[in-house]
Amino acid sequence: MSMTLQTLTHIASGAQAASAFAQAAAGPEPANFWQPVAASTNAAAVDFMWDFINWICYFFFALVVALMVYFVIKYRHRAGTAFRTDYPHHNTPLELTWSILPTILVIAIFWFGFKGYLDVTTAPKNSFEIQVQAQKWAWNFKYPNGAQSDDLYVPANRPVRLVMRSTDVLHSLYIPDFRVKKDVVPGRYSTLWFQCDYPTGAPSEKGPKVDGHHLFCTEYCGTGHSNMNRKVYVLAEADFTQWLSDQSQWLDKIADDELYFKAGPKLFARCQQCHSLDGSAGIGPSWKGIVERVKAYPNVGEGKQYPTFEDYIRTSILVPGEYVVPGYANAMPTFKGQLNDRGIDAVIGFMKHLDEFDPKTGKYLKAAAK
Repeated sequence: MSMTLQTLTHIASGAQAASAFAQAAAGPEPANFWQPVAASTNAAAVDFMWDFINWICYFFFALVVALMVYFVIKYRHRAGTAFRTDYPHHNTPLELTWSILPTILVIAIFWFGFKGYLDVTTAPKNSFEIQVQAQKWAWNFKYPNGAQSDDLYVPANRPVRLVMRSTDVLHSLYIPDFRVKKDVVPGRYSTLWFQCDYPTGAPSEKGPKVDGHHLFCTEYCGTGHSNMNRKVYVLAEADFTQWLSDQSQWLDKIADDELYFKAGPKLFARCQQCHSLDGSAGIGPSWKGIVERVKAYPNVGEGKQYPTFEDYIRTSILVPGEYVVPGYANAMPTFKGQLNDRGIDAVIGFMKHLDEFDPKTGKYLKAAAK
């Protein structure tokens, strides 16, 4: 008997695994009129509540409008007919119906809604945890091995828990395809979790275009608010492990003499929302001619408050409020803990060789020539 039960259990487990594999192969639930693609395990419950409440609204809207039209026609006053005053003023069955039925519906909405709320706010114990820092105007995602990214990379078939904080103002992280959204409030931590079983793959310069899931900030946080629109890429477990390893060591793998043109453009992508390379106005000063400008700054330029140009740039990255360029607001966040010395060296080298890069895109021009 025990052997039979064990065999049946294995068969059931195999069937569940096959079902999960088939579901993943089939892909997520496609978008419809109201909702985008349902790509997370919690999306079905959220969409059910949405549809349930929506259809209740449709039904009663149609019922009320139909009865209103019927009553207007049936009980309209006709010329030559005396006004009637003997209409009924009380109907117990009708009054009980319109009291009890809405109460049952509201209780049902509360029950399913509260159960769904508990599910989407209580992360499983085996969740993969990612630290999220929001700031004007960027996201920084930090992984357990120290790797960091501007877009969010997550493993497939595993719950992911985001621990979020803001360094300045109120932000809000929203991933429509996963049906998750949470405010990111200064001075406190907030969390959300999701699980996506459908790998999207990671973007590559040489490979085909990869379309990740959209990630938005949904609290207006200033001039560069729209620059916080990013992507979520879901990787198969093996690919995600490899990506984590590569991402944590990518700067160390670049030779010192290649650092400025290999790492510089990638790091500038985090700065281009506020700084330009062609002299055009932005939230922060343009990097065009920055070496010469720093030397000319009164009282703070090279050899004054800062011994060298490199000292000024390093301080501006780590303690941006120490010197604010006249005409600009003190809006730059600190990158302490996000950029190490090697990363700062790459940015400084990039600034010193701006003539080797496209002023619009920041791409290395000599690479194209080769």
